[in-house]
Formats: sequence, C-alpha cells, structure tokens
Amino acid sequence: MAQLQSGETFISQSLTGAAWQSEASAVSADVIDRYGQLFAQNTEMPLFIASMLASRGITPDTIEMFLEPRLRDLLPNPSAFKDMDKACALLAETIIAKKPIGIFGDYDVDGACSAAIFHRFLQAFGVVAHIHIPDRFTEGYGPNITALQKLKSEGADLLVTVDCGITAHRPLADADEMGMKVIVIDHHQAGASLPRALAVVNPNRLDDESGQGALCAASMVLMTCVGTMRTLREQGYFDSTQPPIDLLTLLDLVGMATICDIVPLTALNRAFVKQGLKILKKRQNVGLRHLADQARLNTPPTAHSFGFLLGPRINAGGRIGNASLGAKLLSTHDDAIAMSISLQLDDLNKQRKTIEADIQSAAMRQADEIVAAAPDTKVLIVSGIGWHEGVIGIVAGRLKDHFHRPCVVIAFDESGQGKGSARGIHGFSLGNNIMAAHQAGLLLGGGGHAMAAGLSIAQENLEAFKDFMNEAFEREVGALPPPMMRYTMQAPLSACQKGAVDWLDKCAPFGPGFSEPRLLLQNVTLAYPRWIGAEKQHFSVELRDGTGAKLRAICFNLRPKTSLADTLEQSDGQLCHVIGKLKADDYRGGDAIQFMMDDLVFAS
Repeated sequence: MAQLQSGETFISQSLTGAAWQSEASAVSADVIDRYGQLFAQNTEMPLFIASMLASRGITPDTIEMFLEPRLRDLLPNPSAFKDMDKACALLAETIIAKKPIGIFGDYDVDGACSAAIFHRFLQAFGVVAHIHIPDRFTEGYGPNITALQKLKSEGADLLVTVDCGITAHRPLADADEMGMKVIVIDHHQAGASLPRALAVVNPNRLDDESGQGALCAASMVLMTCVGTMRTLREQGYFDSTQPPIDLLTLLDLVGMATICDIVPLTALNRAFVKQGLKILKKRQNVGLRHLADQARLNTPPTAHSFGFLLGPRINAGGRIGNASLGAKLLSTHDDAIAMSISLQLDDLNKQRKTIEADIQSAAMRQADEIVAAAPDTKVLIVSGIGWHEGVIGIVAGRLKDHFHRPCVVIAFDESGQGKGSARGIHGFSLGNNIMAAHQAGLLLGGGGHAMAAGLSIAQENLEAFKDFMNEAFEREVGALPPPMMRYTMQAPLSACQKGAVDWLDKCAPFGPGFSEPRLLLQNVTLAYPRWIGAEKQHFSVELRDGTGAKLRAICFNLRPKTSLADTLEQSDGQLCHVIGKLKADDYRGGDAIQFMMDDLVFAS
C-alpha cells in the first residue's frame, strides 16, 4: 500500500483551516511494507491495519505479545524497584501483627483506585486500614499534618501514602516525629532529595533502575501487593486458614487508573488495561458494578468505559463534592453502601457537567472577544469571579483545542485571590514559564509540565501576567503554528468493513503512546448529505468511491460554530478527501459501521 513519507504534509489547509500531516513512523517505509504484508498474511488482518502496526514499531517478534499481552510475561520482579523489598518487609510484619495501617491518597481516579486496591488487599488479611483522601479545596494536594494526626489517633502507626508523598517533605517529617513509620508509594517525578520515610517506592525517583517510569500509582500499589505476598509466602504465612489473595481481581481498578491517569498505553500498561477490562466485565467489584449501572454501561466494556463513563463519576467527588467518595465506593463490599455512593457520584457528575458547561460558555465568549479584538494573542487567559476551580482544567483543555493556542482559565474568589489551570501546545513550556512568572513576582505560586500547569494569582497582577506569558511565547515560539491534524494511514474505502472494525478492537486499547488510528480516505464522493439530531447539529453523509463501495459517515456537533457546517450543506456529489476514525455504529447495531469524520478537503 503506497503511503506518504513519515511526517509528510498531505494538504496545507483543510476546510477547518488545519494542515494534514502523516503520523511520524518509527521505522522506514520498506520495513512498513515488508512487516505489513507479513502481518496481513499471517493474521488475515486488513493490510492498512497491519501497516499501521508496523509503522508504530510492532515487529514479527512482538506482534503476538501486542495482540494478546500477558502479565506473566510483562510483570517485572517487584525487587527491581528501589526500596520495594524494604516496603514489603515492613508491610508483611504489620500484616502478621494485625496492626492498623493508615492510607493517605489523592482525590483523583488514580488516587482513589490506589487507596481502594491497598484497602481491599489489607482487608483480605483482616487488617484494619483507615483511608484519608484530602479535600481539594480545604486541604489541597498531598499529606498534611492535621490528617496525619487523625490517622495516628485511629491507631495507625504505619502510614502509606499512595499517588502522593514524593514532595511532602515537611508533613512526612512531622509524621516521623509523631512516631509513625512511613512508606511512600508514588509515581510523580522525584527531586534529588527524598522525603523522610522508611521506604520510598517510586519508579521516577532518580536512582530507580526498574525502567517502569510510565506506570501509574495504582500499578505501583499492585506491584507492592505482589511483593508483599511473596514476602509473606517466604515467611510461611499462608496455610489452609489463610490462603493467598487473588490479586487478579484487582486489575479492574488498575486498568481504570491507567486509562484515567493518561499514562502511555504500551507494554505493561497495555496488559493492565486489557486484563482489567476482562475483570470489569465480570462485575465482581460491587462499587464498580453499581457505578456501571448508573452510567448505563450495558455493552462489553472498553477503555472508553473507564475513561469517559466510570472515571468522570469517580472524579466528580473530588472536583465538586466529597473527595473520599470514590475510594469508599471502590473499596466497599456492601451492596447498600455501594448503591448509595454510586447514586451520589452520578448526581455529582451531573452537577459537574452543568457547572462545567456554564463556565465553558462564559470562558468561550470571553476568549472570542479577546481573539476578535487581538487576533495575534498567543496565550489566551480568561477569568471569572466565582468560577468553580474543580472544573477549570477541563475548560482550559476545551479552549486550547478550539483556539489552537495555550489557554489559562482562572477562578477568582470575592477577595481577588485566583486559582488557575493551564493547558498548552507543543513547543511552549507552560510549566517553565509559569514558574518564571512566579519568580518574577507575578504569581503567588505555580508550576507543572510543558502541556499542563496550575497557578495561584492575585487579581491585581492579572494584566501583567497576561503580558508576561504572551511575551514569553513571542520570544520562544514566535507566530502561532497552524492547526495540525495528523492521520495514521491511508486506507481504501473498500477495506472499511466490519472485519476491519473487529481488528481495530483487537488493537485496542488506544491512548497516549498508541493513539486511535485516524484514516485518510482519498477521492471519495459525498452523497445524500443531511443534517440529523434533535437540533440538526450533526451532519450525515454517504461516502462512495466509484467501485460500489459505500460507507456511512457522520460529523458530530458541527453547529452552530464550525467552518465546516455551511460548506457541507453544498457538498452533494463533491469529490473530496476525508480523515476520521472507523467505528462500529452502536446506534444501528449488528454489523453496521460508520466513519467519524474529523475533517475534509475538496479534491482539486
């Protein structure tokens, strides 16, 4: 199959104004052709899918493991992690003594899953475990002395932090001074100085040589459970009255955390998600079962189920309600408790959507006004008094996607103190420049990564901060880059059949490090264009290629504000190139498939 060279631009401007560029390939065109042909022959998968796998570095030696990743082949030795043996020895000692343990987690999905995994593990041994999840607004992120004193008063002489703790130097020093033993299980980037603890288990500490830095916190908790089981077994702990724990039953929580924490879906992470979906399908976790019922999950679960149905409901507690609800739901074995909490989380998620929609609408209007008045604005910074800080990160991401430039959304309180969340584009480091703004005295605090960051600011410094960020972008990047839409492979319309969708399902899960394939269909004719939906906001069309092949295609939510809408109304019979994703048509069911169009350009 002829393909453009890796990273080559197909068109410079589509109907949405984007340039189309082929996805960068890990190997040469010759290797893609040879391996693609081999995969297609050996597995009967469509050639365009086989070529996609080859272009992403899958080889004849790794194709089987890719399609059916096995944990027994990919799971590392727990001892490969620095301090893991120390942590497992201390945990085994505490489990044998049946002493209470305090668990301090984070308020996001990874934190809730991490705390629940560890709680369920300890509970199976008859060990009392007290979970504390901090309130996002009153306590902030990470351990604090008040919460640690409470865990101590509940009898927990051993504290385990999960998905946090790696930078909590002062609170964990206080815990040590209170006589608490401390184990840190985290995955966030560590500094040169580690917190005071008997064991710090983190694949991203500078001296860790495990090579597993892409794991989320829930995966690290699972690895700690594996290591602790091994230690207990070596000490002869298990017998007929206390059999080993089946850790595979916890993989639904590991899989959900992996998807929701947006870590690379390669190697071990891919296996965790694939196996986690199998466990989720069995509906063994009573909390997830009730939450799935609230989410109306009545089809076989996919990574989408984790990321867009279950995860947001867990997160809703931390964003706008009680941050501890997620961990409580995922750790309980009680049907009544699970039903009650799942109802609360579903209601909170509905509230979150309403709050988010209102703030997004206001932020979008403000951003439109800024761009209309100053089209060359490089970094969009919008703000509002009383905006809910639990959703501003989501809104910042939406604005960034719409305006194709870095966006910062700031929520001010009545006293003029603001909390902000930023989302960026490639080529401009938000984290570095926000830290620079802090050092320049424009912010009360701030930092983060290149693509996402947070900050706190006094309202009187807002305009100066806007100038600082735009000047930094101008200095480091210059002009705004044009919107870019990357596609994975070219595919013939005739190959877009139900069998291809089935093979794409086998290649899932998709996410960071292994994105869902976006296909380029060339020289197709648009037929029967029409608007559908309750508000005629979606556009439906049939794609044809002149050989008899046809495929239903749809563009969602084109109205009222997209450049495609007016053009598509006049598209009947037009020859064009389209890019998008091939999907099963869940609405029509059966063998029906459809093409989710992202963009198109008329063929010259």
